[in-house]
Amino acid sequence: MRVVGYARLSRASEDSTSIPKQRDEIEKLVRSRGWDLVGIEADEDASATKTRLNRPGLTAARRRVATGDADAIVVWRLDRVARSVVDMGTLLDEGLQIVSASEPLDTTNVMGRAMVEILQVFAALESRTTGERARATKAFLKSRGRWGGGPRPYGFEPVPAADGIGKVLRPVAEEARVVVRIFDALDAGEGVYTIAQALNRDGVPTATGRGTWKPASVLNLARSWHVSGFLTEGVAPGSRDRRPVLGEDGERVRPWAPLVADDLADRVRARVTTTALDEERSAATKRGLSGETRRLLSGLAFCRCGERLLVKTRKGRPFYGCRGLGEGSHVLADAVLVEEAATEQALALWGSFRVTDVEVERTPVAEALADVERSLAVLGAEIVRPGADVVGISSRISALSEERARLEATEDRVVRRTRTETYADLWDGWTVEERREHLEILGATVTVREAARRGSWDPSRVVLAGDHDYLAGALDD
Repeated sequence: MRVVGYARLSRASEDSTSIPKQRDEIEKLVRSRGWDLVGIEADEDASATKTRLNRPGLTAARRRVATGDADAIVVWRLDRVARSVVDMGTLLDEGLQIVSASEPLDTTNVMGRAMVEILQVFAALESRTTGERARATKAFLKSRGRWGGGPRPYGFEPVPAADGIGKVLRPVAEEARVVVRIFDALDAGEGVYTIAQALNRDGVPTATGRGTWKPASVLNLARSWHVSGFLTEGVAPGSRDRRPVLGEDGERVRPWAPLVADDLADRVRARVTTTALDEERSAATKRGLSGETRRLLSGLAFCRCGERLLVKTRKGRPFYGCRGLGEGSHVLADAVLVEEAATEQALALWGSFRVTDVEVERTPVAEALADVERSLAVLGAEIVRPGADVVGISSRISALSEERARLEATEDRVVRRTRTETYADLWDGWTVEERREHLEILGATVTVREAARRGSWDPSRVVLAGDHDYLAGALDD
């Protein structure tokens, strides 16, 4: 029999079995069986979990079998080929024969294939329990007042805890001063747009050191709890909102030094919460400073002085107007004309991009999949008992494995549809609210300058800024 060897190494260490060692084991088995070794393919620094079956060496080995250059693949261990039930099922379904040099596994016979499928079931279960252990570890670290991991919060850096268990957060002096600056400015009544512009003008780096400050960045920092030294957790699974962790005494857990005084943090946080902003808008409406209509640039249009423009109505016509005087600037501009100018600039920037629309259809199959896993585990125990009907049980295992693969494949089915419309074409079909939401996602802001002379209109008064690179990466497929 002609065979091709395959070796894989995720990461080299003293305890790992190197590619040369795997080659030696493969060659020893081939010599002992009297087979013909046509070559050995290898993937170094390649994780089977991350790359799945998309590996150059494995692809070359599979191609050799598919073209008839080899009859089977020989590996040092089965996990060198795949660590996923679905991936192993894919290889077996395409007729690939796999022989392990260090395990009694050989899929060229019925018993060997059945054992491989059983082992993959338990390997998948082990992978899932690994996730449970990771979540339990995070919960334990939080119970000890340790940082839970993830992107570092602005103003802090993670460092090893003194007792060697997990990490804690230590203030970064330069960033701590920026945090205080932001909170002081908000407490003094400055707008988030004005603050973001000032930070960019002064060359203040962001948490990643890349990109620029945006109004949303300032707002998120002002709403955060970590600046007060509190340990946080997600409000709900999958939610990005955070809340302080409560200790056994019901008090908030504060394991590290706050960057901002509590009274200042409480005042600012109360001001920038959604409820507070809604109440402020409601009060402004009652005072006649804004209308009830939500327009295209609601929340996105700003005066040159930095204040957010409100929607006003005069003689039945909508206008964007500044809340008050600031640096000698007071803007009042026809809303329709402002929106037309902003739309023209937005489409000039992004209108030519083609959009790839992705639909995700989810089918609830978790319970059915769990039943199949349990049945496979039971059959795995039965097949090794004395007198077991190996052929019958193997047939049932194969059928269940196919059902499992089908369920796993339909659990998250993604249908990709490339639309022929450009961004400009889609814009025409969107409602005003949909257009506004897209501008907000792109980080678009519009600055409206005061008129050169009263009663005149010049489209150049409207200046739109946005993240051109983001849209290019998101839509230009």
